[in-house]
Amino acid sequence: MKIGFSSFVLQGGKSGVAVYIANLLKSLQDVDKVNSYDLLVAESEAGLLPDPTNNFHHKTFRDIIKQPVANILWHNTVLPGYTERNNYDVVHIPSYRRIPARKKCKVVATVHDLAALNIDGKYDRARMFYNRKIVPSLIRECDYIMTVSNYTKNDIIKFTDYPEDKIKVIYSGIDHNIFYPRNKSASQNFLKTKYDIDGPYFVYVSRIEHPAKNHINLIKAFELFKKKNNAPHKLVLAGADWHGADVVKEYANNSSVSDEIIFPGFVPFDEVPIFYSGSDLMVFPSLFEGFGFPIIEAMACGIPVICSNTSSMAELAYGYANTFNPNNFNDICTGIQSAISEFDNELQIACALDYASTFDWSKTAKQVMDVYKACLN
Repeated sequence: MKIGFSSFVLQGGKSGVAVYIANLLKSLQDVDKVNSYDLLVAESEAGLLPDPTNNFHHKTFRDIIKQPVANILWHNTVLPGYTERNNYDVVHIPSYRRIPARKKCKVVATVHDLAALNIDGKYDRARMFYNRKIVPSLIRECDYIMTVSNYTKNDIIKFTDYPEDKIKVIYSGIDHNIFYPRNKSASQNFLKTKYDIDGPYFVYVSRIEHPAKNHINLIKAFELFKKKNNAPHKLVLAGADWHGADVVKEYANNSSVSDEIIFPGFVPFDEVPIFYSGSDLMVFPSLFEGFGFPIIEAMACGIPVICSNTSSMAELAYGYANTFNPNNFNDICTGIQSAISEFDNELQIACALDYASTFDWSKTAKQVMDVYKACLN
Protein backbone atom coordinates (compact mmCIF):
# COMPACT_ATOMS: atom_id res chain seq x y z
CA MET A 1 0.00 0.00 0.00
CA LYS A 2 1.29 3.48 -0.89
CA ILE A 3 0.14 6.21 1.46
CA GLY A 4 0.38 9.97 1.14
CA PHE A 5 0.40 11.88 4.44
CA SER A 6 -0.34 15.61 4.41
CA SER A 7 1.87 17.29 7.03
CA PHE A 8 1.23 20.98 6.30
CA VAL A 9 -0.39 21.96 9.62
CA LEU A 10 2.67 21.66 11.86
CA GLN A 11 2.52 25.36 12.85
CA GLY A 12 6.16 25.30 13.86
CA GLY A 13 5.53 22.37 16.18
CA LYS A 14 3.55 24.58 18.58
CA SER A 15 0.14 22.92 18.51
CA GLY A 16 -1.59 19.73 19.54
CA VAL A 17 -2.06 18.74 15.89
CA ALA A 18 1.71 19.05 15.38
CA VAL A 19 2.29 16.73 18.36
CA TYR A 20 -0.21 14.29 16.84
CA ILE A 21 1.45 14.30 13.41
CA ALA A 22 5.05 13.97 14.60
CA ASN A 23 4.37 11.22 17.14
CA LEU A 24 1.99 9.25 14.94
CA LEU A 25 4.50 9.22 12.06
CA LYS A 26 7.34 8.20 14.39
CA SER A 27 5.30 5.28 15.68
CA LEU A 28 4.13 4.30 12.19
CA GLN A 29 7.81 4.06 11.24
CA ASP A 30 8.39 1.74 14.18
CA VAL A 31 5.48 -0.61 13.51
CA ASP A 32 5.09 -0.53 9.70
CA LYS A 33 8.00 -1.89 7.67
CA VAL A 34 5.89 -2.92 4.68
CA ASN A 35 3.82 -0.02 3.36
CA SER A 36 5.32 3.02 1.63
CA TYR A 37 4.68 6.55 2.93
CA ASP A 38 5.21 9.93 1.26
CA LEU A 39 5.22 12.69 3.89
CA LEU A 40 4.11 15.90 2.18
CA VAL A 41 5.59 18.87 4.06
CA ALA A 42 6.76 22.48 3.71
CA GLU A 43 10.53 22.80 3.28
CA SER A 44 11.17 24.68 6.52
CA GLU A 45 9.20 22.19 8.62
CA ALA A 46 10.60 18.90 7.32
CA GLY A 47 12.88 18.81 10.36
CA LEU A 48 9.84 18.48 12.62
CA LEU A 49 9.05 15.08 11.07
CA PRO A 50 10.90 11.80 11.68
CA ASP A 51 13.91 11.32 9.42
CA PRO A 52 13.29 9.49 6.11
CA THR A 53 13.75 5.71 6.00
CA ASN A 54 13.51 3.05 3.31
CA ASN A 55 9.72 3.24 3.27
CA PHE A 56 9.12 6.78 4.64
CA HIS A 57 10.01 9.59 2.24
CA HIS A 58 9.87 13.37 2.58
CA LYS A 59 8.22 15.24 -0.29
CA THR A 60 8.94 18.93 0.33
CA PHE A 61 7.09 21.94 -1.08
CA ARG A 62 7.64 25.68 -1.03
CA ASP A 63 6.92 27.36 2.29
CA ILE A 64 4.15 29.52 0.85
CA ILE A 65 1.97 26.40 1.00
CA LYS A 66 2.08 26.61 4.81
CA GLN A 67 -0.19 29.66 4.77
CA PRO A 68 -3.76 28.55 5.61
CA VAL A 69 -5.58 29.92 2.54
CA ALA A 70 -2.84 28.80 0.17
CA ASN A 71 -2.79 25.40 1.83
CA ILE A 72 -6.54 24.90 1.48
CA LEU A 73 -6.33 25.91 -2.19
CA TRP A 74 -3.39 23.55 -2.75
CA HIS A 75 -5.28 20.61 -1.28
CA ASN A 76 -8.22 21.30 -3.57
CA THR A 77 -6.37 22.09 -6.80
CA VAL A 78 -2.96 20.38 -6.74
CA LEU A 79 -3.30 17.44 -4.37
CA PRO A 80 -5.88 15.40 -6.38
CA GLY A 81 -3.63 15.30 -9.44
CA TYR A 82 -0.54 14.75 -7.31
CA THR A 83 -2.08 11.69 -5.66
CA GLU A 84 -3.02 10.29 -9.07
CA ARG A 85 0.47 10.81 -10.55
CA ASN A 86 2.10 9.18 -7.54
CA ASN A 87 -0.32 6.23 -7.47
CA TYR A 88 -1.35 6.63 -3.84
CA ASP A 89 -3.78 4.08 -2.52
CA VAL A 90 -4.72 6.28 0.44
CA VAL A 91 -4.05 9.88 1.42
CA HIS A 92 -4.32 10.81 5.10
CA ILE A 93 -5.40 14.37 5.95
CA PRO A 94 -4.70 14.91 9.68
CA SER A 95 -6.61 18.21 9.83
CA TYR A 96 -10.19 18.20 8.56
CA ARG A 97 -10.00 21.77 7.22
CA ARG A 98 -7.62 20.49 4.51
CA ILE A 99 -9.88 17.74 3.18
CA PRO A 100 -10.08 18.15 -0.62
CA ALA A 101 -13.48 18.56 -2.26
CA ARG A 102 -12.49 16.12 -5.01
CA LYS A 103 -10.25 13.09 -4.86
CA LYS A 104 -8.33 10.68 -7.06
CA CYS A 105 -7.72 8.02 -4.41
CA LYS A 106 -9.13 6.94 -1.07
CA VAL A 107 -9.10 9.74 1.53
CA VAL A 108 -9.06 9.31 5.29
CA ALA A 109 -9.01 12.24 7.68
CA THR A 110 -8.46 12.85 11.37
CA VAL A 111 -11.05 15.13 12.94
CA HIS A 112 -9.64 16.34 16.25
CA ASP A 113 -12.62 18.49 17.17
CA LEU A 114 -15.46 20.54 15.73
CA ALA A 115 -14.96 23.48 18.09
CA ALA A 116 -15.98 26.09 15.52
CA LEU A 117 -19.36 24.39 15.16
CA ASN A 118 -19.85 24.50 18.93
CA ILE A 119 -18.43 27.90 19.89
CA ASP A 120 -19.75 31.11 18.34
CA GLY A 121 -17.05 33.61 17.47
CA LYS A 122 -14.13 31.22 17.88
CA TYR A 123 -12.62 32.60 14.65
CA ASP A 124 -13.16 35.58 12.37
CA ARG A 125 -16.19 35.65 10.06
CA ALA A 126 -14.44 34.12 7.05
CA ARG A 127 -13.10 31.15 8.97
CA MET A 128 -16.37 30.63 10.81
CA PHE A 129 -18.19 30.55 7.44
CA TYR A 130 -15.69 28.02 6.06
CA ASN A 131 -15.91 25.81 9.15
CA ARG A 132 -19.67 25.87 9.42
CA LYS A 133 -20.80 25.93 5.78
CA ILE A 134 -18.03 24.15 3.86
CA VAL A 135 -16.29 21.74 6.23
CA PRO A 136 -19.28 19.42 6.90
CA SER A 137 -19.60 18.67 3.19
CA LEU A 138 -15.85 17.98 2.96
CA ILE A 139 -16.04 15.50 5.83
CA ARG A 140 -18.84 13.66 4.05
CA GLU A 141 -16.51 13.14 1.05
CA CYS A 142 -14.02 11.08 3.09
CA ASP A 143 -13.86 7.32 2.78
CA TYR A 144 -13.09 6.95 6.48
CA ILE A 145 -12.85 9.28 9.48
CA MET A 146 -10.62 8.90 12.52
CA THR A 147 -11.23 10.95 15.62
CA VAL A 148 -9.56 11.24 19.02
CA SER A 149 -12.54 11.03 21.38
CA ASN A 150 -16.06 9.68 21.59
CA TYR A 151 -17.25 13.24 22.18
CA THR A 152 -15.93 14.34 18.77
CA LYS A 153 -17.36 11.21 17.15
CA ASN A 154 -20.81 12.22 18.37
CA ASP A 155 -20.23 15.77 17.11
CA ILE A 156 -19.32 14.45 13.65
CA ILE A 157 -22.54 12.46 13.47
CA LYS A 158 -24.54 15.40 14.81
CA PHE A 159 -23.15 18.12 12.53
CA THR A 160 -22.32 16.22 9.33
CA ASP A 161 -24.58 13.13 9.31
CA TYR A 162 -21.49 11.04 8.44
CA PRO A 163 -22.07 7.25 8.71
CA GLU A 164 -21.22 6.06 12.21
CA ASP A 165 -19.77 2.76 10.97
CA LYS A 166 -17.04 4.66 9.08
CA ILE A 167 -15.87 6.61 12.13
CA LYS A 168 -13.10 5.11 14.25
CA VAL A 169 -12.26 6.54 17.67
CA ILE A 170 -8.50 6.24 18.20
CA TYR A 171 -7.08 7.90 21.30
CA SER A 172 -3.79 9.71 20.82
CA GLY A 173 -0.79 8.52 22.79
CA ILE A 174 1.89 10.27 24.78
CA ASP A 175 5.65 9.70 24.74
CA HIS A 176 6.38 7.80 27.94
CA ASN A 177 10.12 8.31 27.40
CA ILE A 178 9.47 12.01 28.06
CA PHE A 179 6.43 12.08 30.34
CA TYR A 180 7.21 10.22 33.55
CA PRO A 181 7.54 11.22 37.24
CA ARG A 182 10.64 13.31 37.93
CA ASN A 183 12.24 14.63 41.07
CA LYS A 184 10.25 17.66 42.20
CA SER A 185 13.16 19.53 43.78
CA ALA A 186 15.39 19.01 40.75
CA SER A 187 12.60 20.23 38.46
CA GLN A 188 12.07 23.34 40.59
CA ASN A 189 15.80 24.07 40.62
CA PHE A 190 15.92 23.85 36.82
CA LEU A 191 12.97 26.22 36.48
CA LYS A 192 14.46 28.68 38.97
CA THR A 193 17.74 28.76 37.04
CA LYS A 194 16.33 29.00 33.52
CA TYR A 195 12.97 30.73 33.98
CA ASP A 196 13.32 32.48 37.35
CA ILE A 197 10.31 30.55 38.68
CA ASP A 198 10.75 30.30 42.42
CA GLY A 199 8.51 28.72 45.03
CA PRO A 200 5.39 26.52 44.70
CA TYR A 201 3.14 27.05 41.69
CA PHE A 202 0.16 25.84 39.68
CA VAL A 203 0.71 25.34 35.96
CA TYR A 204 -1.44 25.55 32.84
CA VAL A 205 0.27 24.32 29.66
CA SER A 206 -1.50 25.71 26.60
CA ARG A 207 -0.96 28.29 23.92
CA ILE A 208 -2.07 31.72 25.10
CA GLU A 209 -5.32 32.00 23.14
CA HIS A 210 -8.38 34.04 24.05
CA PRO A 211 -11.16 33.20 24.63
CA ALA A 212 -10.91 29.49 23.74
CA LYS A 213 -8.24 28.53 26.26
CA ASN A 214 -9.98 30.45 29.06
CA HIS A 215 -6.92 31.99 30.72
CA ILE A 216 -8.83 34.95 32.12
CA ASN A 217 -11.27 32.81 34.11
CA LEU A 218 -8.29 30.90 35.47
CA ILE A 219 -6.62 34.15 36.54
CA LYS A 220 -9.86 35.24 38.24
CA ALA A 221 -9.97 31.89 40.06
CA PHE A 222 -6.34 32.34 41.09
CA GLU A 223 -7.10 35.85 42.41
CA LEU A 224 -9.91 34.41 44.53
CA PHE A 225 -7.73 31.54 45.75
CA LYS A 226 -5.02 33.97 46.86
CA LYS A 227 -7.61 36.15 48.58
CA LYS A 228 -9.00 33.20 50.53
CA ASN A 229 -5.68 31.54 51.36
CA ASN A 230 -2.37 32.67 52.76
CA ALA A 231 -0.66 30.54 50.13
CA PRO A 232 2.71 31.22 48.46
CA HIS A 233 1.71 29.73 45.10
CA LYS A 234 2.32 31.38 41.76
CA LEU A 235 0.42 30.75 38.52
CA VAL A 236 2.56 29.67 35.56
CA LEU A 237 0.91 30.03 32.13
CA ALA A 238 3.28 28.18 29.81
CA GLY A 239 2.70 28.44 26.07
CA ALA A 240 3.26 30.40 22.88
CA ASP A 241 1.33 33.57 22.16
CA TRP A 242 -1.67 32.94 19.88
CA HIS A 243 -4.83 34.80 18.90
CA GLY A 244 -5.91 37.07 21.74
CA ALA A 245 -2.73 36.70 23.80
CA ASP A 246 -2.60 40.48 24.22
CA VAL A 247 -6.03 40.40 25.92
CA VAL A 248 -4.86 37.77 28.40
CA LYS A 249 -1.62 39.57 29.20
CA GLU A 250 -3.33 42.92 29.64
CA TYR A 251 -5.74 41.38 32.15
CA ALA A 252 -2.84 39.68 33.97
CA ASN A 253 -0.87 42.95 34.14
CA ASN A 254 -3.83 44.68 35.77
CA SER A 255 -4.57 41.82 38.15
CA SER A 256 -4.27 42.22 41.91
CA VAL A 257 -1.82 39.29 41.81
CA SER A 258 0.06 40.32 38.68
CA ASP A 259 3.45 39.78 40.36
CA GLU A 260 2.58 36.13 40.89
CA ILE A 261 1.50 35.33 37.32
CA ILE A 262 4.32 34.09 35.10
CA PHE A 263 4.39 33.79 31.29
CA PRO A 264 7.50 31.77 30.35
CA GLY A 265 6.45 31.70 26.68
CA PHE A 266 6.78 28.71 24.37
CA VAL A 267 8.34 25.80 26.24
CA PRO A 268 10.48 23.24 24.34
CA PHE A 269 8.75 19.88 24.28
CA ASP A 270 11.38 18.12 26.40
CA GLU A 271 10.99 20.75 29.13
CA VAL A 272 7.20 20.49 29.41
CA PRO A 273 7.38 17.51 31.83
CA ILE A 274 9.71 19.55 34.06
CA PHE A 275 7.02 22.23 34.35
CA TYR A 276 4.53 19.51 35.31
CA SER A 277 6.85 17.76 37.75
CA GLY A 278 7.81 20.91 39.62
CA SER A 279 4.20 22.00 40.14
CA ASP A 280 1.71 21.29 42.89
CA LEU A 281 -1.18 21.09 40.42
CA MET A 282 -1.92 21.22 36.70
CA VAL A 283 -5.10 23.19 35.98
CA PHE A 284 -6.63 22.79 32.51
CA PRO A 285 -9.58 25.21 32.12
CA SER A 286 -9.93 25.16 28.32
CA LEU A 287 -13.46 25.76 27.04
CA PHE A 288 -13.31 23.06 24.37
CA GLU A 289 -10.88 20.29 23.40
CA GLY A 290 -10.95 17.42 20.97
CA PHE A 291 -8.45 15.58 23.16
CA GLY A 292 -6.34 17.62 25.61
CA PHE A 293 -2.81 16.19 25.72
CA PRO A 294 -1.75 18.03 28.93
CA ILE A 295 -4.34 16.16 31.00
CA ILE A 296 -2.73 12.78 30.28
CA GLU A 297 0.83 14.16 30.16
CA ALA A 298 0.54 15.65 33.64
CA MET A 299 -0.98 12.45 35.04
CA ALA A 300 1.96 10.53 33.59
CA CYS A 301 4.31 12.89 35.45
CA GLY A 302 2.64 12.01 38.73
CA ILE A 303 0.99 15.28 39.67
CA PRO A 304 -2.66 16.05 40.49
CA VAL A 305 -4.79 17.35 37.61
CA ILE A 306 -8.08 19.21 37.48
CA CYS A 307 -9.79 20.11 34.23
CA SER A 308 -12.95 21.42 32.60
CA ASN A 309 -16.06 19.25 32.55
CA THR A 310 -16.83 20.14 28.92
CA SER A 311 -16.31 18.39 25.56
CA SER A 312 -13.77 15.54 25.58
CA MET A 313 -12.07 16.66 28.80
CA ALA A 314 -14.62 14.99 31.05
CA GLU A 315 -14.14 11.84 28.98
CA LEU A 316 -10.36 11.93 29.38
CA ALA A 317 -10.50 12.74 33.09
CA TYR A 318 -12.34 9.44 33.60
CA GLY A 319 -12.45 9.83 37.35
CA TYR A 320 -8.69 10.34 37.66
CA ALA A 321 -8.92 14.14 37.52
CA ASN A 322 -11.52 16.29 39.25
CA THR A 323 -13.54 18.52 36.93
CA PHE A 324 -15.11 21.97 37.13
CA ASN A 325 -17.31 24.35 35.15
CA PRO A 326 -14.80 26.42 33.14
CA ASN A 327 -17.29 29.27 32.75
CA ASN A 328 -17.47 29.79 36.52
CA PHE A 329 -14.24 31.05 38.11
CA ASN A 330 -15.66 30.33 41.56
CA ASP A 331 -15.97 26.68 40.57
CA ILE A 332 -12.40 26.67 39.24
CA CYS A 333 -11.21 28.16 42.53
CA THR A 334 -13.08 25.47 44.48
CA GLY A 335 -11.43 22.84 42.30
CA ILE A 336 -7.98 24.25 43.04
CA GLN A 337 -8.72 24.41 46.76
CA SER A 338 -10.01 20.84 46.87
CA ALA A 339 -7.08 19.46 44.90
CA ILE A 340 -4.56 21.10 47.20
CA SER A 341 -6.25 20.11 50.45
CA GLU A 342 -7.58 16.64 49.63
CA PHE A 343 -5.01 15.09 47.29
CA ASP A 344 -3.98 11.57 48.34
CA ASN A 345 -0.52 11.22 46.80
CA GLU A 346 0.04 7.48 47.08
CA LEU A 347 -3.38 6.28 45.93
CA GLN A 348 -4.21 8.87 43.28
CA ILE A 349 -0.77 8.99 41.72
CA ALA A 350 -0.68 5.19 41.36
CA CYS A 351 -4.13 5.07 39.76
CA ALA A 352 -3.49 8.03 37.44
CA LEU A 353 -0.09 6.68 36.36
CA ASP A 354 -1.63 3.34 35.50
CA TYR A 355 -4.40 5.05 33.53
CA ALA A 356 -1.95 7.33 31.66
CA SER A 357 0.14 4.31 30.65
CA THR A 358 -2.74 3.11 28.45
CA PHE A 359 -2.25 6.08 26.11
CA ASP A 360 0.47 4.67 23.88
CA TRP A 361 1.50 5.88 20.41
CA SER A 362 2.36 2.36 19.20
CA LYS A 363 -1.20 1.25 19.91
CA THR A 364 -2.48 4.38 18.14
CA ALA A 365 -0.32 3.70 15.07
CA LYS A 366 -1.52 0.10 14.76
CA GLN A 367 -5.15 1.23 14.89
CA VAL A 368 -4.45 3.87 12.22
CA MET A 369 -2.95 1.19 9.99
CA ASP A 370 -6.13 -0.84 10.45
CA VAL A 371 -8.12 2.14 9.17
CA TYR A 372 -5.92 2.39 6.06
CA LYS A 373 -6.60 -1.29 5.37
CA ALA A 374 -10.33 -0.95 6.05
CA CYS A 375 -10.47 2.00 3.69
CA LEU A 376 -9.18 -0.13 0.80
CA ASN A 377 -11.46 -3.02 1.65
